[in-house]
Amino acid sequence: MIPLVVMAGFLGAGKTRFLSELIPQLAERGTRVRIILNDFENASIDAARLGALDALVTPLNGECICCGSLRELLQTLYDVPSDPGSVMLIEANGATETDEVLGHLTTDRRLSHFTLPLQLTVVDAGRWQKRWWHNALERAQVSTATQLYLNWTDRLGDARLQAVRASLAAVNARAPMVDAAGYAQWLSELSASMQERTDRGAATVSPSPRTTSRTHTHPFGSASMPLPPVVRRQEFLAFVQQLPEAVVRAKGLVRFAEEPGPMFVWHRVPGRHTVRLDKSWPHADAQPTALFIGVALPVDQLHSGIAALSRATPD
Repeated sequence: MIPLVVMAGFLGAGKTRFLSELIPQLAERGTRVRIILNDFENASIDAARLGALDALVTPLNGECICCGSLRELLQTLYDVPSDPGSVMLIEANGATETDEVLGHLTTDRRLSHFTLPLQLTVVDAGRWQKRWWHNALERAQVSTATQLYLNWTDRLGDARLQAVRASLAAVNARAPMVDAAGYAQWLSELSASMQERTDRGAATVSPSPRTTSRTHTHPFGSASMPLPPVVRRQEFLAFVQQLPEAVVRAKGLVRFAEEPGPMFVWHRVPGRHTVRLDKSWPHADAQPTALFIGVALPVDQLHSGIAALSRATPD
């Protein structure tokens, strides 16, 4: 099984720069590197630069891998042969919505030769939360990370650096800070430990190079649960909007008591105050369902919430 890592970070954060430091560190430890590089225009240029560092690089020019280039990303991953002792790094472009990508990488059964996805987010320390209307996207890219790399710190004074670290911890207290050498060591150890594994959901990983004395279950997982045949619209919307923070992504099919004919495709993304509903007439076997993707999912709490929906809906 191959460790699968999404490398995220806003435009100009320094993802390719970090990769140029990471690749030689992995090579020194005998870990082979595969990279999928997604960018709007210059993926081929950066691919050539990284390929010169002894990495097998596949460029994906075009749209973000969370939307327009998703199919191409998945097909590229399907085609990767089993290669124990290697790692797969996906450098997402700066506009990527990471929760969308993680959702697909977590639930796609055809990716069984990879671990569940990890995510390293590169943060430009000097420009953190100074991106005007893009601040929410930058926070979202940090909120789903399993590790963080703080870039361009040499440009900051101590007060600003401490404020940035505190702000990042407030957004995501789970993700430790790493550097290239420590992350390379951690990835190499993870790659070695995964060589004989076949169950991507059962993997355990050390949370960071600095806390190797303990392990935890893989940070991302999914849970699919049936919904009642029909639910009241307001109760359902309230349930989805109040999902616990551990739920990174939620979507599924639902039928409302007020309009029992069509089903609706629903989904909710953290940071958005509305639940999107798209009317649909799926195949006859489709049933109302909820898919939750997230970090240490509180399964019992989710089951209880769905049971409450059932009790609130009249027969």
